[in-house]
Amino acid sequence: MSLGNTEFSASMPTIEFLTQRVDPVPPETTGAHIFARFQADADLPCIPVVVDERPVGLIERNDFLMKLAAPLGHALYLSRDATHVMDPDPTMVDAGMSFRSVCDVMLKAERAQLMRGFVVVHEGRYRGVGTAASLLQASAEVQRRATDELAEQTRLLSDTQSQALAAARAKSQFLGIMSHELRTPMNGVLAVAELLRRQPLNAQAQAHVSTIVESSETLLRILQDALDLSRAEAGELELSQEPTPLRALMDDVQTLWAPRASQDDVSLMIGYEGDTELAAHVDGVRLKQVFNNLIGNALKFARNGMVEAGLKAWAEGDRVRIEARVRDDGPGVDPERVDAIFEPFVHGAGPDGAGLGLAICRQIVDRMNGRIWAENNPGRGATFAFDLDLPRAHVEVAASAEVSDLVELNAVQNPHVLIVDDNATNRIVAQALCEMFGCTSETAEDGVQAVEAVRERRFDMVLMDIKMPRMDGVQATRAIRALDGPAGRVPIVALTANADPDDARTYLAEGMAAVVEKPIKPERLRLAMHAALSETEASEAADVVEAKARSAA
Repeated sequence: MSLGNTEFSASMPTIEFLTQRVDPVPPETTGAHIFARFQADADLPCIPVVVDERPVGLIERNDFLMKLAAPLGHALYLSRDATHVMDPDPTMVDAGMSFRSVCDVMLKAERAQLMRGFVVVHEGRYRGVGTAASLLQASAEVQRRATDELAEQTRLLSDTQSQALAAARAKSQFLGIMSHELRTPMNGVLAVAELLRRQPLNAQAQAHVSTIVESSETLLRILQDALDLSRAEAGELELSQEPTPLRALMDDVQTLWAPRASQDDVSLMIGYEGDTELAAHVDGVRLKQVFNNLIGNALKFARNGMVEAGLKAWAEGDRVRIEARVRDDGPGVDPERVDAIFEPFVHGAGPDGAGLGLAICRQIVDRMNGRIWAENNPGRGATFAFDLDLPRAHVEVAASAEVSDLVELNAVQNPHVLIVDDNATNRIVAQALCEMFGCTSETAEDGVQAVEAVRERRFDMVLMDIKMPRMDGVQATRAIRALDGPAGRVPIVALTANADPDDARTYLAEGMAAVVEKPIKPERLRLAMHAALSETEASEAADVVEAKARSAA
């Protein structure tokens, strides 16, 4: 029986390297000599019989010993030559066959063949011998080596992934620091520009101020996108699922983008199709971020055109299905780049490109276990779409207050505000805004001065920076909350460049009433101050009622 070179694999050892090189004997060798060889080596499985390097037979250990054990066996075989005790037609295996191929063939052979040995040859010349037992040993060795290789590859991959993750986290940390450092001066630029915009300037000056505001806001969006993308690569882009009314979410999107679209002379249509009270467990901030990026991208390419953003939602049992679409009538997307447009740094059609915003959209939608894609419209423009399947939530949808109802900050006449910030420009900007809101103010340069001021004098509110020397905003808030009496209950609004949702939740948990992101937008600050003062008044009124009830009792 001969097994040819039917398979050779560089990744799997050949049979030659897994078999035993046993010194052969010529046909005239006596049985006594062969018996002596087997006695001298208890592990010797068989002895090949070779003529001019070519095997002509194989003497199996077990077969030979059984012949000797038979009646008159010693007399019959010890004096005779090897041709009387050998198998003249042993299995021949080509040395180039892979170990796996030999095993497959041997397993398909008759059961008796598994108990016999085989001869390994190369071009007909003897190279070694093997048995089923040697194959089992070799198999164990091959498996051990494969396991060791896999373990080493896993270790190397783990090391590479750890290094990549460490690098991504270092980049994320660096961008976080840069974001904070850049937002501080940008706060001064944007806030002063907003103040200028409210002054009686001529049309040309107003246009210049608008350019400053738009350029600054664009820079901040790019900075935030880069920070979010870096966090996603580092595995640190967290989502906070909370009950979110979907109709209210789309109302917020419309409120944000309607003025910008009007300014760009674009017809923006934002719609919601579904139950007005339907809510889902989702990170509403991140979901709005996806819409904002898609709408902002669409407005770039639809100047003097049309943008349509819609959300369709319906309940299926305890789940909510969402289909979101943002369409524009711009030049569309290069068909060759449709699949890659959500990759970082891949630009879309038009001079401005898609930038980082679309890459962030994919990261967020992927983390929500959704699907996002882009496609060209049949006529003109492109559609960016995403679908989500979310847990259903039940919330009480409160009637939203009109902004015009919030012109006055509070029933408190001329609230007195403590402004805490280590940056002089930020203090000047906050003072100007407070004056515009009808508030009086004092300033402190760090948390230590803030705690001393609140302890010594009465304030209706504290506007607290977070990153400060000596004592930061969080530490100062804890110290103020530890004070006795009204001083310990003074509402504190965080003014910070670190307004990531996770950071904001931390600040609120520490006892702050609201969080306003830098650069400060006057309307956002005014609404936050109004909410903080209203909450404090309601709490104080409840305390008065409870005190009267105890007195009456």
